[in-house]
Amino acid sequence: MSKEPYDVEMAELLEQEERKLDTLRELVDSACEEIRGGRLNRQEATVLAQRVRREAQEIIPDLMDKFDLIYKSRFERLISQYIDAQRSPGQDA
Repeated sequence: MSKEPYDVEMAELLEQEERKLDTLRELVDSACEEIRGGRLNRQEATVLAQRVRREAQEIIPDLMDKFDLIYKSRFERLISQYIDAQRSPGQDA
């Protein structure tokens, strides 16, 4: 039994979406690891998070409200936890 053209098209669309989400996951995970590494200062980490957001906008332009809802606070928390917490007292942000 052969697949209907609609089924094939739907499967291809789902595969494309899955590839987009995999790319996005890799992008976010990589940025989070870099922030957790503690080698960035606050400005560098913020620029990294902004770059990830711009790249996400290319990948999932219609889902940016969800991206912001999920990842904005995640990046802020990581920056606070791994960068701000490691600063010495009296150092500028």
